[in-house]
Order: sequence, then structure tokens, then C-alpha cells
Amino acid sequence: MHGINKSQAFYVARVLGIQAGLFLGILLLLWGSQKLYSLIDPVTFPQGNVLPENAAALSETEKGKVLADALTFQLRRELHSPLGWTGNDILFNKYLLDNRAYRQYGVYVATKALFDHYSMVIAKLGSNDRESDDLHKARMNYFSINPQKFWFPSAEGAYENGLTLVEKYKKDLDTGKSVYNCRPDDIYSAFNLILSDSVMGYAMGLLQGSQDLPFYTLDNRIYEAQGVALVVRDYVAALYALYPDVAGKNNTENMERALQYLDRIATYDPLYITSWVNSGELIISYLMFVRDRLEDIRDSIRI
Repeated sequence: MHGINKSQAFYVARVLGIQAGLFLGILLLLWGSQKLYSLIDPVTFPQGNVLPENAAALSETEKGKVLADALTFQLRRELHSPLGWTGNDILFNKYLLDNRAYRQYGVYVATKALFDHYSMVIAKLGSNDRESDDLHKARMNYFSINPQKFWFPSAEGAYENGLTLVEKYKKDLDTGKSVYNCRPDDIYSAFNLILSDSVMGYAMGLLQGSQDLPFYTLDNRIYEAQGVALVVRDYVAALYALYPDVAGKNNTENMERALQYLDRIATYDPLYITSWVNSGELIISYLMFVRDRLEDIRDSIRI
């Protein structure tokens, strides 16, 4: 009887060992596949838009170019990434590379909202001034195209055309044909927009009730929220660097901490996501912390 128990124990241990080995092998395969894919196409973004040194000392014309570049940086990066724009791609489409496609959609949502504000508020002398023809055409004719549209005009081509018009606007700043006039009220309204339901609120809303979402929906929403955060990170960092009055209101720590948590979202890429493990609640907590810090900065600007 004693020998039989030892035999049974050995058998059970062997089965458990085989199962554990298979499980570890699957995890290793998934990890290796993820790392291999990341060599072809980045999945984390520790480095955002790079700002010029001593940005605060630039002329207003140069500041206008820097802020426009910061606003469109993530859209340009996605369009020029190794696999291009996934939402309307035949091969690397949103069904095959869903995390990537939803991240790109988040980038689009935030870029479109902030670009409209830049064009209609910042790139004008006042509320009654005429909007730049190039920026108006970009936002109405090109950046308004459905990001997942497959048939002509394709979103990818439309966004490239829109970015070409942004470059024309930047060149016209040098000759005085274009206008850039970012006032303290405009910075305040930019932070208001970022904190609104159109940007940060949109990202947080994606993850409400995350524990009730199936994993295949949850991971898409997490990466969509990440796309929004990528654009927010670049834009608020540029506003902060270009306009020292924002930092001068005891906001250094607020901005440093906000960017720290935006960096965490930008580099978030776990091996797997479920409603209980690596769930959306973690990203929501990061977003809430960012929101609170940006609210403090916004309120200080108003004072």
C-alpha cells in the first residue's frame, strides 16, 4: 500500500510538472512573440515629442511651430510607423492588430479635439478674427475623415494631406501670412479642453466598469486610452516649456508628477490583460492622478 501511494504521488507530480512546463512554455512563447513584434513595431513609448532647448526664449512665431509639432507628433509617428495606419489597412488591419488600431484611434480623438482648439482659438488674433484657411481646411476636410475608413478618401491619405497643410501654415508664420497668438486665456482654455469629456474624460469613460468587460474589449479600451494620453503628454509638456508663467505659479511638482504618470500609461504593455489582472482600474487611477494635477495647474492659471 505504501508503495502504491508513492507511485501515485510520483504520477501526480509528473502530471503537474508537465502541466506547469506547458504553461511556462506558453507564457515564454507569448513573451517572446511580444518582444519580437516590438522589435518591428514599438508598443511602448517612453520618449515623446522632443522640445528645443530653452523653448521659453523662442519668438512667438517659433513657439507656434513648436506647439503645432507637439500637437501632431503622435499622429505623424503613427502614420510613419513601420506598419502605417492600421484602422483602414488591408493586411495589418484593426482585426489582426487590434491593440495598435485602438491606440491609433485614441491618438486621433485627442489630436482632433486639440487641433480644432489650436485652429479656432490659438491661431487667431481674437474671437472675431478669421481662422487660417490652411488649418480650417485641414481640420474640416482631412482630419474629420473617419479614422477607420477603408474606401476613398482613405484616412491615412487624408491625414497626410492635413499635415501638409499644417506645414504650410508653419512656413507662412515666417512671412506673416499666418497668425499665432497664444494668450494666458488660451492656455487656460486648452487645459479646460484637455480635462473635458472630449479628451481626458473620454479616456476615463472608456474604462468605467472595467471589471465587467470581457478581456478582448478591455484591452482595446486600455490601448485607446493610452493613445489619448500620448497626445496629452506631448501637448501639456510643450505648453509648460513654452510659457514659463505656467511653471511660475508653483506648478513644477504638479507638472512633473502629471508627466510621470502619463509616462506610466505610455509604457504600459503587460503580457496579458483581464478584468482582474492588469485591469483598466490601474490605468484609471493613473488618469485620475493626471487629471487632479492638471486641474491644479489650470486653476492656478486662472488666478
